[in-house]
Amino acid sequence: MATTALQVSAVTKTFPGVTALDEVALEVGAGEVHGVVGENGAGKSTLMAVISGALVPDRGTVEVAGRAMDGGPDLARALGVAIVRQEPALLPDLTVAENLYLKVPPAHRPQPGAMSRWAEGCLREWDQETRIRPDARVSQLVAEERFIVEISAALSSRPKVLILDEPTEHLGERDVERLFGKVRALARQGCAVIYISHRIREVRAVAGVITVLRDGRVRGTYPVGALSESDIVALIIGRTLDATFPAKPAPAALQAPPRLELADFRGAGFQGVNLRVGPGEVVGLAGIEGNGQRETLRALAGLGGSRGEVRVDGTAVRVHRPQSARKHGFAFLPGDRHREGVLGELSVAENIVFRNLGSASRWGVVSARRSRELVAATLDGLAVKAASASAPIASLSGGNQQKAVLGSILATDPRVLLIDEPTQGVDVGSKVEIYSYLRRLAAGTGTAILVVSSDALELAGLCDRVLVFSRGAVVAEVSGPELTEETITAAALTASTGRRQAARGGAGRLLSWLAGDSAPAILIAAAMVALGVYVATRNPMYLSTFNISSLLALVVPLMFVAMAQTTVMMVGAIDLSVGPLMGFLVVVGSFFLTAEDAQGRQALGWILIVVVAIAVSALNWALVDALKLPPLVATLATFFALQSGSLLLRPQPGGVIDTRIVTGLGAQIGVVPVAFLVAVAGAVALQFALRRSWAGLALRAVGSDERRAGLAGARAAAVRLAAFAGCGLLTAAAAVCLIAQVGSGDPAAGTTYTLTSISAAAIGGASIFGGRGSFLGAVLGALLVQQILGAIPFLSLSTAWESYLVGALTLVAVATFSKSRQMSEVA
Repeated sequence: MATTALQVSAVTKTFPGVTALDEVALEVGAGEVHGVVGENGAGKSTLMAVISGALVPDRGTVEVAGRAMDGGPDLARALGVAIVRQEPALLPDLTVAENLYLKVPPAHRPQPGAMSRWAEGCLREWDQETRIRPDARVSQLVAEERFIVEISAALSSRPKVLILDEPTEHLGERDVERLFGKVRALARQGCAVIYISHRIREVRAVAGVITVLRDGRVRGTYPVGALSESDIVALIIGRTLDATFPAKPAPAALQAPPRLELADFRGAGFQGVNLRVGPGEVVGLAGIEGNGQRETLRALAGLGGSRGEVRVDGTAVRVHRPQSARKHGFAFLPGDRHREGVLGELSVAENIVFRNLGSASRWGVVSARRSRELVAATLDGLAVKAASASAPIASLSGGNQQKAVLGSILATDPRVLLIDEPTQGVDVGSKVEIYSYLRRLAAGTGTAILVVSSDALELAGLCDRVLVFSRGAVVAEVSGPELTEETITAAALTASTGRRQAARGGAGRLLSWLAGDSAPAILIAAAMVALGVYVATRNPMYLSTFNISSLLALVVPLMFVAMAQTTVMMVGAIDLSVGPLMGFLVVVGSFFLTAEDAQGRQALGWILIVVVAIAVSALNWALVDALKLPPLVATLATFFALQSGSLLLRPQPGGVIDTRIVTGLGAQIGVVPVAFLVAVAGAVALQFALRRSWAGLALRAVGSDERRAGLAGARAAAVRLAAFAGCGLLTAAAAVCLIAQVGSGDPAAGTTYTLTSISAAAIGGASIFGGRGSFLGAVLGALLVQQILGAIPFLSLSTAWESYLVGALTLVAVATFSKSRQMSEVA
């Protein structure tokens, strides 16, 4: 008998008003593939979260190879537990290599310098011909590629227990077979595999034992061979289903003028599509993934460029944008529910109303009565199970999320319904409800329905006709008695000699380059050269040795404080207090760093500058993490407190700084200030740490997605504390350089640096949403800002132009980088 790799004993987990797991017991032996099935909301995901350390059970124990799992995800990984989640827990702003590095246990990580080469090896273990680049950003991957990265990370961790939660949801047929081969190979090596799927045939194909969960309880564990597919379905839903698919209408009932007509419809990934769909007809689009069927559907929804003729009820229409598609009666149910379907931070009701603002509003104002009626009708119509309409939609099971999204779309009364993967991640019972509802909708309203599904059986059971795509064109039509799973699959396989790469959205090379990390630095350098040449042609004194030396000296405080701002922006915050903190530290220094004071007093002054900076940083962190205040609100409070403190200590500028300190801080090598060289060296060192250290990865990971970063082992609170502390220390360095420039305790000395630091960081490529940034970009951004400020007098412009130009440059930079990053992402 195989040794026990995983033992779950009497685990109970409750949430407010819900018992997700009730005395659940599960035993998986080494080398065993154990299937777990159940409806959405049965407790499968909660059980896997407990096993992987993401949740702590209220009662019960989990043991891995005899050792209690009483810690978080870090301990689970150390014990050999790896999980592939239904929605990959990848950090979108990090590269593929960085995600793989974070997700494997420390013992399996390479040296940071070898990360890219190691990641390529991990990906090639999955597929020798993989097209996924280790340096590609995860946000630019299609759904299938994200799953492959998640699976590769799990396999690279050399797991003792591997949990696969709906692993084939976005995989093509060949990758599904490849996954099954990997699972069987791992089992032969002694790995325990837990395979969760709503696709019962997959579970029967790969698992040896099956456990059924229903309503948070184990309803039985059986050898797979002891149960038929219908037996498993009955155990899952607690009753026997008479039929999975509803009856189809007779062909004669569909003889009517077409509701939708396409003639020579073409676009990126598809061409020459000719199609007629009658009122009440359900037509499927099939084919091996990446052969144009999905692209055709999205183009009709206005989500991709298209040409050709589109007619709705005989009238020619244009569907070049989602707004125009909706205007002409198209409605679209996206296949990637998590990224395109639900607004996860909003409630169920808000998700429904948002898609139906026209019908829920009166004179442009949302009507509470209309909203209630709309939400109630939607939830009742599709039997959506939710604690209340005000519950977060993210708290619903996958099946109920899908029904809520579908209901909100159908409330728009579409003439043509476009559905991408209608039952993806949905349990058996919900599938039957969705199929029946779609058939009733088609028959009752005459809505024409186009369906794309990777499940040939689903297309055969639901659709009246199926068009098979290959290489972007329709190559076969299947209908009537020939409409079977086998016929559809055969048509797809025999028509295509090779599988295409999954189609990706996004932009061309220019936008992809603009979305990268090198673009800001190169664009800033080009702007600096162009500005320098222009100003020099207007005033030759601009390139004088004195002016260049002055520019480099004046920019140093801004360089340091821009790096400080970049540090907190990396974790998704903005620190408004950096400017007043600089001024406050200058004032503190003016009491201690004077010529008449003893050396010991000056030493105390330097210590106080560092201590005060760290104390203010700790206060900002506490306001954000402990009191849960938004960073802008928290740092605005310290902004006013520090500015008031400076004015109380020095109502007027005073306290002359020791000339030896001023002279020392202003030392130069030729025309270049030493402080400038120190700032550049610091930026290089920080940039290296940002890209080549665990701390740098954790910083960007938390800013990219805090929850997923936590699953990868990054402690968000500790990372934010380090970010605020780093911001404080860099601000202290900026204040020290400012002391040398003002020479006295001026309470207003730092006020302008708050906004210019944000501008410099943003121009340098830092994202205001977190996860992206560059210390080298920040210092270059500071140089450009200071260059603009210094050029104003040489151009004989008023000082008002300082604000105009810096503000305009910031706006252009943020808009350009944000839009290019958004357009380069793949839905």
